[in-house]
Amino acid sequence: MRCRGRPGSANLRPHICREGALGEHLAVIDVGSNTIHLLVGTVEGGLVLPRASEKVSVRLGEGVERTGRLQESRLQIAVAAIDLFARISALHGAVRPEIVATSAVREAVNGRELIRAVQVLSGLEVRLLSGEEEAVLGFRGAMSAVRLEPGAPVLVVDLGGGSAQFIFGGIEGPECRVSLPLGTGRITERFVTGETARREELERVREHVLAALPDWELPEGTVALAVGGSARAMLKSKPNPLTPEALGEVAAEVGERTAAVYARERGLSPVRARVLPAAAATLGAVLERFGLPHFTVVRGGVREGVLLTAAMNGEVRGWRPE
Repeated sequence: MRCRGRPGSANLRPHICREGALGEHLAVIDVGSNTIHLLVGTVEGGLVLPRASEKVSVRLGEGVERTGRLQESRLQIAVAAIDLFARISALHGAVRPEIVATSAVREAVNGRELIRAVQVLSGLEVRLLSGEEEAVLGFRGAMSAVRLEPGAPVLVVDLGGGSAQFIFGGIEGPECRVSLPLGTGRITERFVTGETARREELERVREHVLAALPDWELPEGTVALAVGGSARAMLKSKPNPLTPEALGEVAAEVGERTAAVYARERGLSPVRARVLPAAAATLGAVLERFGLPHFTVVRGGVREGVLLTAAMNGEVRGWRPE
């Protein structure tokens, strides 16, 4: 099936506008399945200029696929981290951070408990993103980090902990998008049973990803952009862009030692190192499926997309994809 649609048809249209948002300090707290991030920045000339950033690995999505629930201990830590990050953002002049939650909170039967707990503790609203909203925001953030010619086809893959977003489009906007349960934490939990990922386990990851990917026919010359912490972590050992060969080498290098040893060698967190083999196998399968030569890793995604939306159009709480 060819990806069809009008570029820009899924742009975010907010209902509430904020005057003077361009240039002011804005903040977003991104409640992910592995990590909670704070980004404080300004938007100038269509670019997000970071002023401060923090992160904490809570692994909120651990066990959600198996039990359907957020672990109570991790939920409470996440609420405390969100409150701390809101206070830090206020120190930088962003007194009303946008708080967005993604796959783990979206899928857990007790995800709403986190939203209520944040409201009680901090008086702040958590926006629960749908998979489609997450995809469009990730696309917007990724596209802000590159300069492409009008009409150039682009595939953005935003590889998170619980889900992965696949968006095809161009500088005019997204044309096709889908959110799939192919996040690095979820795939690692499902297929990797030991301290290191075995070759046969990664082959099962490859087969699973190939079966799950959308049946899109991408035009020749499509540029592939990779977004997310796992893709950026691979640049600790491999040059940008990431070729199929480089992705295979990442998986093999981590598989030759424990995640803790690899993390120490590359300056990564052990949690990130553990999911890298599955992440590399996933990205490799995407290149294989669409016949693409490599991924260019860019520093832009959902967080940058949220700040761009807030600065140019108004509060993230008030938008919806059309």
